[in-house]
Amino acid sequence: MSEPDKSASDTELRARLDSLKSAIGRAEESEKPGASPAGKDKALAGAMSSGFRAATDLAGGIIAGALLGFLGDRWLGTSPFLLIAFLVIGTIAGFRSAYRLGVRPTSGSQDDAAKK
Repeated sequence: MSEPDKSASDTELRARLDSLKSAIGRAEESEKPGASPAGKDKALAGAMSSGFRAATDLAGGIIAGALLGFLGDRWLGTSPFLLIAFLVIGTIAGFRSAYRLGVRPTSGSQDDAAKK
């Protein structure tokens, strides 16, 4: 077999290869963890994440307390007393968890305090 002709097709292939290399380089740079600037979308996503976590902590505490109280009432035969007690305890635990999440310092709060 004879070798292919190294004429215009070779230069076109090299140009395509160079453009692909530069596109891959740009894509790799944009996917690095700290490459993209923190914008409003990232702050909104963080706030929504914290809000959903607080809501699930609160709901989880209430549901877990109600379930434990209901099962304890069935096991011991004490009609609504354990249900009410564990419901109150679960509610307090849920609010405490949501409060602790709310008072936790954010990542930007130390930078803001240093600038003032």
